[in-house]
Amino acid sequence: MPGAKALSFVISADYARRTGGWLYDHKLLRGLSARGWQVRRITLPAGFPQPSPAVRAQSGAAFRAIADGSLVLVDQLCLGVLPEVAAAAGPRLRLVMIVHHPLALEGYGTVTAAGIARAEREALRHVAAVITTSASTARALASDYAVPADRIVIAVPGVDRQALARGSGGRRANLISVGAVVPRKNHGLLVEALAGLAGLPWRLAIVGNLTRAGDHVSALRAMIAAYGLAARIRLTGELPDEQLARLWSGADLYVSASRHEGYGMAIAEAFAHGVPVVTTYAGAAGAWIGRRGAKIVGNGRLLALRTALAELIGSRHQRARLRRGAVARRRSLPAWEGAAAVVDARLEQLAASRS
Repeated sequence: MPGAKALSFVISADYARRTGGWLYDHKLLRGLSARGWQVRRITLPAGFPQPSPAVRAQSGAAFRAIADGSLVLVDQLCLGVLPEVAAAAGPRLRLVMIVHHPLALEGYGTVTAAGIARAEREALRHVAAVITTSASTARALASDYAVPADRIVIAVPGVDRQALARGSGGRRANLISVGAVVPRKNHGLLVEALAGLAGLPWRLAIVGNLTRAGDHVSALRAMIAAYGLAARIRLTGELPDEQLARLWSGADLYVSASRHEGYGMAIAEAFAHGVPVVTTYAGAAGAWIGRRGAKIVGNGRLLALRTALAELIGSRHQRARLRRGAVARRRSLPAWEGAAAVVDARLEQLAASRS
């Protein structure tokens, strides 16, 4: 229809649901639709971020089928590892890439990480704009990936309103950690820290995808078993909303040992439930969390992490104090409408520049 705001969105079939990246894309698209964008969804074959030659060929064909001059929003998981596709599509399409954090930081291995970094750097040369989730990631894109600052748009993730967590109601502390079980999340450090606290009353649920890094998950399960913690640490995999809501409701403490976060959406989710947090600085996360409702320790600092966990697991009074801070944080959390408004404005500019 005349004057309609038309947008294609490209993602792969194997993008894990309920991850922070998928939720960000989903919420952003919902917000853009509410602002009048007509979104055509294009799904590439499974196989990312290490696509086979056949998947690369099919993905290239999918981009070639998009009409010249189209505005195309694409997740980095796809285009970031298809620099040849970006180079071919960039001159005739208005490509906008969503970058949650550099893919090379995911922890696929040194050789693979170097190759992914090269591919993503090259792909980013051919996009008209980059949507990212934090000032920290924006700085990394400018300094390490040579993305011009005027092409970067920071759209901070929002948080939905949530019911206040009840907690365990007893002496035992219910711990929760949400995120795909991949090397970047460093769950092994968390397990090691808790192994030194076997005399304290706690239980941990690790909620997140278990298929993206199968060998890593197997090694983590073996570590849990070796420490004799199989009855206390549960890897749930991805959960339906209702089951995850029940875990949040019963949680006393959110815990993370992540090496890097592009923003830290699960931490914001914890605050939305009024659940206090123990975490590492983890890249962008440490820049916005602050001390209210959270204890932050240095990345990779086992003893510091164990000490912080011991203090809060061992003292309901300390947990209650930190919880008051987490509850207070709920009022200042950003809404998804803000992210949609920022992206909408840049997309409008790009759409206008086509004419």
